[in-house]
Amino acid sequence: MKSFKCYLIVLFVFFSVLAQAQTELPANDKLAKIDACSTAQMSLLSEAQRIAAMQAPLAEAIAALDNSKVEFSSPALASGKLSYLTITPNLDGDLKHVCVLGYFYFDREENKGGNTEPLDIDHVETVKVPDPKDAKLTVDASRIYFRAPSSDNFSDMDKDKFWQFWAKHEHVKLKFAAFTYDPESAQKIKASLGREIPVSISQSKASVFAALLFCLTCYLLAALTVGFRTDDRWTEAVAQGKLRFTHSRFRLFFHRISPWYMVGSSGQASLSQLQMLLFTLIVATLLFYQWMRTGLLQDISTDLLYLMGISTLGAGGTQLANSVKKTLDPKVYAYLQQLGWFTAPISGGHYGALPSQLLLTNNRFDIYKFQMLVFTIVISAYVVAAGADQLGNIRISDTLLMLMGLSQGVYVGGNATTDNTTPLQDQLRGMQTLQENYLAAKDDPKAQETIAKQFEEAAIEAADMFKGMFRRDVPEGMLRIARA
Repeated sequence: MKSFKCYLIVLFVFFSVLAQAQTELPANDKLAKIDACSTAQMSLLSEAQRIAAMQAPLAEAIAALDNSKVEFSSPALASGKLSYLTITPNLDGDLKHVCVLGYFYFDREENKGGNTEPLDIDHVETVKVPDPKDAKLTVDASRIYFRAPSSDNFSDMDKDKFWQFWAKHEHVKLKFAAFTYDPESAQKIKASLGREIPVSISQSKASVFAALLFCLTCYLLAALTVGFRTDDRWTEAVAQGKLRFTHSRFRLFFHRISPWYMVGSSGQASLSQLQMLLFTLIVATLLFYQWMRTGLLQDISTDLLYLMGISTLGAGGTQLANSVKKTLDPKVYAYLQQLGWFTAPISGGHYGALPSQLLLTNNRFDIYKFQMLVFTIVISAYVVAAGADQLGNIRISDTLLMLMGLSQGVYVGGNATTDNTTPLQDQLRGMQTLQENYLAAKDDPKAQETIAKQFEEAAIEAADMFKGMFRRDVPEGMLRIARA
């Protein structure tokens, strides 16, 4: 029993000494002998030891003068995201035999010790860049891809609150060097480049908050502009009982800033205009987000431009189809002018827009609208997820773009084939007949009274259809039959 206890004590002491030996830093002279380009040697060290082993070769490389030009991918580095720096001219030798070392460090007067974060290299490649002497020509350059660190990794750094997007950048310095490396001897041969460069690191939380605030501001600006412009119409609609949400000021306000209200200028919520509004806000917000993250307005991918074009053509095609459907028979048009309906005040229209109208046509479920709405939601979610990294790299399959185009085409075609003109013209012709019968029954006041009532009922229905097509509110006085 005693021997077993002694055995446990010996094991405990052994592992304690081993753990302590692994955590203790080697002496400075030992670190100086370590080859920082040797993967085998560096893998045995802790992160702090690896950075300490880099300091001597980095200082030596930075002290050596060179004429290389170093450019970052953007003015600010997005924390946690892949960035790159371009070195012109190209580094000497085969890039497979180039060793890149470096680390970020943060140091302020109030933080005397500072702290560091190693440069996380992804890969190095040769690229073509414009020749500084002649923009028409290209030269080879080395591009080093790395992952930018987060400021959370710097323990002494003053953390900015996520809502302080005006102070979203943290300023650090990067020390890095490139060495020619001999894989056979597993040693670096000479330094090709050495730099100490100040860089800015942007934080995701601050950029996300600023982008959402930008999106909300743009949306509310558009929504309140529409709401204030039709304020008199709202008062009239409430007085006439045409508005559903009159029992609560809050529900009234939220209806006024709802997206279907914004795209309901004709009295009907327009799905094509809602899609265009959604895509515009998404792309603009992502552009703003990337600008906050990197300091650059990024390019938009061709596929995303195609998507925006399809949405724009769909909205324009719907407007064109609606205008074509307004062509009336000349005799009916002349009768409307005789009634004076074209002089009726223009309808604000927005207060009649409801979310159900996004999926209904003439109060019936519209499968074309449903198909378009489903694809709009799916593609919007994909663009938001993919565009959070880089808008220029968004790829939408040709099949999906074609399907979106077909969906838009079917939706516009469905609008074009929906016949609202014929029912209106038939109703107006019936009103003409009633008016002729009214004049013919001038010797029978009782019959005239019956015909006048029928005329008024027909005129109310016709005025409702007329309003949907021409956005005009026919006054009650114009709905009565002409007595002479």
